Amino acid sequence: MVSTKVILLVTVLAAPAAAQDSATPLSPLDEPIGQIASTQDGCAVLDKDFPGLREHPMYFSIKHMTLNQIAAMSSGKITPAMMTQAQSDLSALPKADIAATPIAATPASAEAQPEP
Repeated sequence: MVSTKVILLVTVLAAPAAAQDSATPLSPLDEPIGQIASTQDGCAVLDKDFPGLREHPMYFSIKHMTLNQIAAMSSGKITPAMMTQAQSDLSALPKADIAATPIAATPASAEAQPEP
C-alpha cells in the first residue's frame, strides 16, 4: 500500500512539470536562448539588448536557459529595463522566424577568428 501512495504522489507532483514542458512559452523571454539565437533576427536582438552575451565564456552552458532564468541569476546585471526592451524586440519578430530560419548560433567572436 505504501508503494502505491508513493507512486501516486510522484505522479501528481510530476504532472505540472510535464504540462509546463509541453506548453508554448507565454513570453519570448521564456524561450531558450539557444532557440532565440537560432535565427539571424534573434541573434541581432540578443546582441543589441544583451551585448556580449553570445561571446560570454558561459554561453554554451546557459544557451538552454531562458532570458528570465539568467536574469534571475544575474545579480542585477540584467536590469528590468533590459528585459522590457528584449520583450518588445523579440515580440516584434515574426512568430515563424524563431522556428523556421535556423542558422549556426556561433558567437560573433568565434566567427571573426581566422582559421589556422
